[in-house]
Amino acid sequence: MLNAPPEHRYTLFLLLSVNALSIVAMQFIVPAMPSLVGQYATTPAMVQLTLTLFMLGYAAFQIAYGPLSDRFGRKGVLMWATAVFVVGSFLGMVAPNIEVLILARVLQSVGAAAGFVLPPAVSRDVYGHDGAPKAIGWISISAGMAALVAPYLGGLVHETVGWRWGMGLNGVLGIVLLIACGLYLAESHPPALRRAVGIAGLARGYATLARSMRFMGYLLAVAFVNGAFYAFFAGGTFVAIDILGLSPSQFGLLTIPVVLFFVPSAYVSVRMAERFGSTRIIALGTLVTFAGSAGLLVAALSGHASVAAMLVASALLGWGNGQVIPNATAAGVNLFPKLAGTASASLGTAQMGMGAVASLLFGLMHNGTPTPMAALMAGMGLAAFVSCALIVAAGRRPAAA
Repeated sequence: MLNAPPEHRYTLFLLLSVNALSIVAMQFIVPAMPSLVGQYATTPAMVQLTLTLFMLGYAAFQIAYGPLSDRFGRKGVLMWATAVFVVGSFLGMVAPNIEVLILARVLQSVGAAAGFVLPPAVSRDVYGHDGAPKAIGWISISAGMAALVAPYLGGLVHETVGWRWGMGLNGVLGIVLLIACGLYLAESHPPALRRAVGIAGLARGYATLARSMRFMGYLLAVAFVNGAFYAFFAGGTFVAIDILGLSPSQFGLLTIPVVLFFVPSAYVSVRMAERFGSTRIIALGTLVTFAGSAGLLVAALSGHASVAAMLVASALLGWGNGQVIPNATAAGVNLFPKLAGTASASLGTAQMGMGAVASLLFGLMHNGTPTPMAALMAGMGLAAFVSCALIVAAGRRPAAA
């Protein structure tokens, strides 16, 4: 698949696995969220925190994991984080009330964040400037496949044995990956390249990234297309189940077009970028994302929101995300090879941070109609398209490494 030293022959498979589990953990419980309101005698806004705070923790800890992995190596940080994820999963399985479940989800997110932010950095370490985009493309595809099965399987588990067993299953998978990484994941960041971590050093690293107009363009494009997706994901479960009358597992099926279109888009877009340039492909992806979101908003405002309308929007979201995320991530990480972990952390934090904002805004705006969800999606899609202006404006100026 990709050329790598013998000690890294299992690395790509392990990166795909830890990244996929982080996506599964985030989404597995979402189809059960409407039923948690009655089960815990709480409010939809409190239940929404199980997703919102997961994404906030997911975003916040990526800020730390990137620089920590630059200093101490990738493997040790990943192992520690996976252990925290296991603890959070089993705590969620036995949570007696919504407050404990929220805490468990935060712990899950602290652990899962490493599975999202470290694979791009390890890819840059192992496969270099030329191989990293393809490796990150495969990681994006694995994340897409995880997103395909997680909502449906989560809904199916909830309907058959209950969501608590889903939390337990996440814990078991975490243990399996902890053992596999301990045995087969080779450290990719040698001691000679590690840098001391301090508050001043962290600030300088992030300031370097923030001063790059091109990097900020990549970061904002990734953040806003992900925000559009999570506006659909967070709002879609309530719209589909409470308004359109679907079951939890049927809501999972509603998200299938996202991944069915994301996977080929991510695969093709990396190769299209080699011919046409990543900027054009990223801009095209943001435009497709906005088009799908705007179409759903028109349907909602005209009173024609339906399963069919959501399926079309889902497909266009998937295609747009597939063109933007792998290309913008690879381009952003490649801008600063010595800050690969920090750059990856910034990109991942922006994605999940904007996803958390979308989830929180939907919880505040939800009024029993599909309009708030669709309006959030359209706003995020438009912002992503506008963000491409920063990449274009940067032109061919070299970034300060």
